[in-house]
Amino acid sequence: MRMRVLIVNTPFPLDELPVPPLGLAYLAAVLEREGVDVQIFDLLVAQYSPQALKRKLGEYQPHVVAATCSTLNYSIASRILRVCKNFDSNLVTLIGGPHVSFTANQVVEDAPWIDVVVRGEGEHTLVDLVNSLACGRDLAQVSGIAFRRNSEVVVTSPRPLIKELDKLPLPARHLLPLSKYRALKAPCTMITSRGCPFGCIFCSAPKMFGRGVRFRNPQAVVDEIEMLNREFGFEQINIVDDTFTVKERHVESICEGLIDRGLNVKWSVYSRVDTVTPHTLHLMKQAGCTWVCYGLESGAQKILDRIKKGITVAQAREAVKMAKEAGIDVMVSFILGLPGENGRTAQQSVRLGEELRKNYGVCYGFHILAPMPGTEVREKADEYGIRILTHDWAKYDANRPVAEPIGFTTDQMKRIMADYEQAINEAWKDIVSKAECGDPLCKERMTRSDTVDFVWKLLKSNAIEHAGRSNDHQSELARTVSRRLDVPLDVAQRELARLVAEGNLTCTQAAQQKHATWQWT
Repeated sequence: MRMRVLIVNTPFPLDELPVPPLGLAYLAAVLEREGVDVQIFDLLVAQYSPQALKRKLGEYQPHVVAATCSTLNYSIASRILRVCKNFDSNLVTLIGGPHVSFTANQVVEDAPWIDVVVRGEGEHTLVDLVNSLACGRDLAQVSGIAFRRNSEVVVTSPRPLIKELDKLPLPARHLLPLSKYRALKAPCTMITSRGCPFGCIFCSAPKMFGRGVRFRNPQAVVDEIEMLNREFGFEQINIVDDTFTVKERHVESICEGLIDRGLNVKWSVYSRVDTVTPHTLHLMKQAGCTWVCYGLESGAQKILDRIKKGITVAQAREAVKMAKEAGIDVMVSFILGLPGENGRTAQQSVRLGEELRKNYGVCYGFHILAPMPGTEVREKADEYGIRILTHDWAKYDANRPVAEPIGFTTDQMKRIMADYEQAINEAWKDIVSKAECGDPLCKERMTRSDTVDFVWKLLKSNAIEHAGRSNDHQSELARTVSRRLDVPLDVAQRELARLVAEGNLTCTQAAQQKHATWQWT
């Protein structure tokens, strides 16, 4: 039997700039290679409703529906799979991702509408699982899953990590609504490696993808970057390795390949302050790197030591300085509420962020500790002096307190976050004021913000899909969108014209018909 698999990209309860789902595209690619029919139903850049999901199920009639999730959107993914199971009890429902990899038993026990949990790295497991379902083989022979049998939870042996990443097919991005992401000016994501050799207690990545780092062939990486730019039209690429700069020769080979080909592509990376050198950063800049993000976590050395970060505050200052001297913009992130946090250490983080902003023009951000399943800080919360306040996963957005360290209250965290949000608002007011006075960079930022806001409203209202047919093409579409989104007509006209010019929106009209139909390309 030729299996049909529907992979669902679960929406997030946050209005953050989305990026194309890389993990799902890899899963779809390995299924396609095995001859499985597969579609991706991307609900991140669409208005979700159970009715829309049921329509999709009725049209495609999949045998298997798979969803992935983080801790924050597990509840949403679970509800989506429940709708699928209620629609057709014969559907096999799967769920994967970091959250369920570490809570598999609980998921199987508490959610009878979820048939199988895929644990850890999912590509080979999903192929094995789908083939087993097609042939009626015993699922207990499939490594890396958990499922229910006679009211008992069956957890199979762990699936070995994929040693040779280059044997994976390229992500099946052709199954994604890429025009929607391009319309948002979102970067396209890709990896050059998997795994993290470090031991930060707040992160589950080493358990999910291994403490050893597995690298892709630099030539294949450069090929993919060129394809994303020239064939898929992405101007910005975000390399989402846990630490792109963990191996200097790997970085050099990729940068040299990009330079040799003369690719004019902008890209950004995640890095650590103890893995960069002036030489590496200058080479990255020459090859097109525009942004580097450092996880500093705290401005207090005792906190950095407590969380096993393995860096110093001095290294943080030096790494920021090196990147800026190389011409690369820097984003640094801090976490409030880590073990040992108190009012004094929190203020050290605030002061370090402000120091880096004033001295180097760095952007910095704060999150609040959310002890996710699979992290050492959650598993040893008592030992680290952390009190878990809630198990409501929907609150684990790292923007509100869900845990409290001894000596630092939730009220203190909220005050610091409120001050931070106020500073952001004041900074935006300053940008608006400068734009009104004619500052070109500030005007560009405001225009970009307006564009993203408009497109986000367009996507989340399914306005193009609801617009249906149009008598006189673009002008009527603009009037329809203006009314639906409650935006000025001139804004709708300008933004829709841009989307058409960029090739993200298209109008088709069959012969002998008066009406035309608008759709995302």
